[in-house]
Amino acid sequence: MLALEGRQLGNYDVIWRIRVGGMGAVYEGRQRTAFGRRVAIKVILGNYAADREMRRRFAREAQTIAELHHPHILPLIEFGDERGILYLVMPFIEGGTLTGYLRRSLPDLNEVAAIFLQLLDAVEYAHEEGLIHRDIKSSNVLLDSRRSGPPYVYLADFGLVRTSQQAELEQEGKPIPLDQVPGTPHYMAPEQTRGIVTTSTDIYALGVLLYQMLVGELPYNDPDEVKVIKMHMYAPIPSPCDHDASIPFELGEVVQTAMAKRPEARFSSVAELREAFLASMDEPVEAVDEDDLPFEDVVPPVPQRISMPLEPLEPLETPVAMPMKRPRRLVQPVSRGMQRISQRAKSSIRVRNRRFALSVTAATLVPALLLLVLIIPRVFGFSLIPPGVPILSASPTATISVTLESRTEQNTFILTASPQTRGPNASTRVIPDRIVRGTFMGNRVVPTSGTKSLAGAQASGRVLFDNSSHTAVYVTQGIIFTTGSGVQITVTQSVNVPARHGGQDGTVSASAVAVEPGTAGDIQANALNTNCCNGQVTVRNPGPFTGGVDPQQVHVVAQADLDGVRDALSPQLQQQALQQLQGQLAAGEVKAGQPVYTTNVVPDIPVGTQADQVKVQVSVLATALVYNVEMAHQVAEQLLSKQASQVLGNTYRLKGAPSFTDPIGVQQARDDVIYLSVPVRGLWIYNITDQQMSKWLQSIKGSTPTSASTYLTSQPGIVSVRIQLPFGTDHLPISADQIQIAFVSK
Repeated sequence: MLALEGRQLGNYDVIWRIRVGGMGAVYEGRQRTAFGRRVAIKVILGNYAADREMRRRFAREAQTIAELHHPHILPLIEFGDERGILYLVMPFIEGGTLTGYLRRSLPDLNEVAAIFLQLLDAVEYAHEEGLIHRDIKSSNVLLDSRRSGPPYVYLADFGLVRTSQQAELEQEGKPIPLDQVPGTPHYMAPEQTRGIVTTSTDIYALGVLLYQMLVGELPYNDPDEVKVIKMHMYAPIPSPCDHDASIPFELGEVVQTAMAKRPEARFSSVAELREAFLASMDEPVEAVDEDDLPFEDVVPPVPQRISMPLEPLEPLETPVAMPMKRPRRLVQPVSRGMQRISQRAKSSIRVRNRRFALSVTAATLVPALLLLVLIIPRVFGFSLIPPGVPILSASPTATISVTLESRTEQNTFILTASPQTRGPNASTRVIPDRIVRGTFMGNRVVPTSGTKSLAGAQASGRVLFDNSSHTAVYVTQGIIFTTGSGVQITVTQSVNVPARHGGQDGTVSASAVAVEPGTAGDIQANALNTNCCNGQVTVRNPGPFTGGVDPQQVHVVAQADLDGVRDALSPQLQQQALQQLQGQLAAGEVKAGQPVYTTNVVPDIPVGTQADQVKVQVSVLATALVYNVEMAHQVAEQLLSKQASQVLGNTYRLKGAPSFTDPIGVQQARDDVIYLSVPVRGLWIYNITDQQMSKWLQSIKGSTPTSASTYLTSQPGIVSVRIQLPFGTDHLPISADQIQIAFVSK
């Protein structure tokens, strides 16, 4: 096997091998141009690396991944060829594979739902793009651990992918030898042995994977892979409930339907599988003690469904009117402190007592007589009051409370926000976004902190040579003369001093400098007066020497001066740039994530220049992608309404407006494109038309409550009926106008 550890592939250093398969291996690497970012590098190994067909498949896998843009599909960073070694580079996922995750611990139902729903989203997206994965298994599901909540899921390895068009063109031919069937035997649908690959093949593998997550082991397992394939073809479909009685029976049915031997017996799509899975995961409804509530207020709560990987939406709550107990009256004891009561007072008390007794007797007899009037006619089969006619001045209207069926629909839709789009489009799930910027600058003058040593400069001037001999004298460059004060002067050029002639000394001047740099070399005229050349030549400086500079330490602009001003001003400038950016947002627009800040530092004097202070200007540019949250809600509502129409038909109507959770930016792609995860939930109520209402009223007017209730509860969409008749009647009014029907949702 080719060892790649320690080698370089293009822009990547190979660190160590993560795992190896029959045809390739995956290594951990470091990306050089991204500050050593950890990456996963997939390569072809062995003889497969030179196989033309394998290289073509490998390149096709790279192209397939590059064209997929979904938050739960592992993206492609780069595809390369390094001296014949083809390699794919993808992000390194810390959490490893689902295989390792299941080895460590068996997830609870909430974790299973979180992982499985994310995986369903990825597979559904691939199917919508016309692709069949064909190798869904736990080792191809990568999990990115998070601080809290379930792990984040990535679907990987599209090496065996087939397009739907290819699948339609492939005809069923001779069976493939069981040891040569492409794919992983433990997840393989029975029809794959006959060369048939469809989206139903992936649904079968999803069923196997769901069984594995629930139980912790595969439904069919044997060291002999051929035996495993035969089990998939002929063995009974196991249920996870047989291994764990706590698993809901409905969830076991979902697994068995997904793993049906015949493709037509399975779920027809990932959407149908998701719907069945969510229905099976409904939590049991907590019972309400009806003894504590009035009958009309006993409303069962709406069950909460699991919606992952996002936090589940809060269940719709129906306010329950709790009965209030009447306060007890406080009875004050009658004072008996009076010892003497006049006869007149006693007589008055007796009169009042007699009147009170008559009032009590009348209050008791009148209701009793009224009850006899109502009850006796029923016992003896006749009625003193016509049906439907209330007694006395009671209201003639009957009230019927009808509880309608209601369904909760919810989903989390992935929307694309792109600057190339001008308006929301539910069919393509796209909304527009745009870039907004805010900039702010400031400056500060600070002392320079850098230092630099400056070398001294030599004083310079000219010396005059006077030759009084009759022989010319040659003076070489570099000869040194010393003044009376000890300053040494050196000649910087060679000269030939002419001999004395015609009674005149021969003279010539030459340039000279002080030997040592510094101001000490700035000598006055004639400070040098000496002889040379055996005393034949007189040397002096007719003019002063100037330009001597002492060595010194000076201040210069340092990079630390610029960095200090940047660090001091940046926080405030970022806040001001952000405020300016916020001011550019239109109504309803929100930022997709945190802004990106770009800081620019410009000094008035370049770094390294001698100066005692420097003025530094700092500018901060804040850049953010923004989108209209109302547009995201609008598209999500349209998609949810479409989903409800497909699931419930046209007999239900939305109650009020759906509820939303703030969109979450799932991932940012190139060209300022972002993906948004928008959770939405709505309540749909069975719709009763005016024609139905009119028919009901005509059918129940004048009837008994029992027959009216029986009739109404037999109608579609009716859960329960509660009838309140006018006082003193035992039938509904004979006029439909005197019957009021009020609808309440379940």
